Amino acid sequence: MHIAHAVARHCMSKRLCLVGRIHNGPPRKGLLKYVDLAENRDGSVGGGFLTSLLRKAKNSREVREIVNEATRRFEGTPWQLLSAATHVSAGPSVDDPQLAGTLLASISPKDIPYVWEGVLRVVLGNASRHKNGAVALNAFRLLMAQNTPLTTTDYARVIHSGIDSSEEEARLVHELLQQPCPTELDPRTIGVLLKVCHVRHNLDLAGRVWQWAAPRRHVRHGDQELCYVTAQYLLLCGRAGNIVVAHQVWQEARNTGLAYLPVVTGSMLSALAMHGADGETLELLKDIPPASLNLYMVTAALTAFSHSGNVDAAHALLEQVEMHGSQTPSASIQSYTALVDGYARSEDFASALAIIDRAMCQSRVGEDDVMWMTVLGPCRRFKNIPVAQTAFAAIQRLGSPEHRASAYVLMSDIYNACGDTMGALRMQQERLRKGLMKERGAVTLTMDNGETHVFYVREIPPALVPATRAIEQKLKEWSRWLGLCGISDQSIQCQHSEKLALAYAVTQGMRQIALRKNLRICDACHEASKQITIFESISIHHWDRSRVHVMKDGKCSCHDRY
Repeated sequence: MHIAHAVARHCMSKRLCLVGRIHNGPPRKGLLKYVDLAENRDGSVGGGFLTSLLRKAKNSREVREIVNEATRRFEGTPWQLLSAATHVSAGPSVDDPQLAGTLLASISPKDIPYVWEGVLRVVLGNASRHKNGAVALNAFRLLMAQNTPLTTTDYARVIHSGIDSSEEEARLVHELLQQPCPTELDPRTIGVLLKVCHVRHNLDLAGRVWQWAAPRRHVRHGDQELCYVTAQYLLLCGRAGNIVVAHQVWQEARNTGLAYLPVVTGSMLSALAMHGADGETLELLKDIPPASLNLYMVTAALTAFSHSGNVDAAHALLEQVEMHGSQTPSASIQSYTALVDGYARSEDFASALAIIDRAMCQSRVGEDDVMWMTVLGPCRRFKNIPVAQTAFAAIQRLGSPEHRASAYVLMSDIYNACGDTMGALRMQQERLRKGLMKERGAVTLTMDNGETHVFYVREIPPALVPATRAIEQKLKEWSRWLGLCGISDQSIQCQHSEKLALAYAVTQGMRQIALRKNLRICDACHEASKQITIFESISIHHWDRSRVHVMKDGKCSCHDRY
């Protein structure tokens, strides 16, 4: 064996000598100057020297220079050097996941079994941190090919990296849930899995994740490391429309000593706010000392009162915050906006404008375009042009280009609702002349298998074009049904994105349908969707920009306060 190694070293040395001097130009800078010095001293440079030189690399350029130098000197870059270059590229000094992935992919498959698993894990972690799903997935698969025992951290990192394939992501999550949960599990792993469930709008999977993590959650009482994932799951339950599960999680948080933490309490208040549960919000506030209230809690509670129509409770809370400034935090602009929203939804525009005036008198609050948008939106429903014009002028003065464009569209709708078609046309022409483009409305439908499809107005996703005839037939059925019920079928005639997505879901046999819209739901879609739940015997969980709407048996959880 020793003789064989000696012969190999001799052959390598002879091959390097036959290559001769590689660089005969002017002295090079950076790490390559050390290569030139070594060559002048020893007559040749070996792979071991270049590999050790890689450890000094501080950026991607230096790593590439050393790898290119090795390629010039040898008949194929040695896998050991490529492995070291991969390790350095994914390490803290270089931190380049794309380069690390490229170098790892250049190692021959026959040499991969010899690559240290630590290198693969460093690449996986670095790619996960930079959300490079392709590199992370490749490193994860190579770990599997080496028959390396995979840890929960390995799974969490590849899932967190942002894999393009939802099917692959789902498979990895399910594989992880088949393994026992370690009691020393990093809570961030639970957070990664819950985030996947949130993106996929899958509360059932979130429930499985929560149960799977029970051994870690029950290790010790009052484990503050778990407060953020508890808050995350509470918010997910609220957004998914399952307030019953949210109450169960809240009770568990109380039993384990986490409920007193502000982030957990605030998340429960936010879950209640999404459903306008003002009574439960009041009960929860009774248990919170004034000194423990923070801005997040105050805004969440005010939003709950606003969404339920309990503006008296909202006003009383804001009064308490303003009067006891030494014990409670000063109200934020979001707090005032929540109260303005409550008054505007209740058609009490005089009180809404009075609250805006009060906010403008507060040096730390003031007004903004979001506050005025909460006034402008309800003007369409209540057909109040004078207040709408006041809000519109303020938005044009304060707003971002996106909000200004939205205000033009809303004003056009308000004029149309009031029968002023010329005013509506004038608003649209003025918007186009100013080059203000409104964000395009889009609805994402999540299928039972986790697939997602995005619908736009009068536009079916290209992959679903074969279902066009079935969708159109279903829309015609609904239009006839709504006519018999005396409900406007405007959203169907205009083929709003919600209706296209809903029709496709029903034609695919879905009974519990999850829709997510990037804008607020409109009146026509809201009323039509409620009636369709009766006709089709379905339930709809509809997230819009403002809140969640759970529709079933002709009713909505928002109690028509949208």
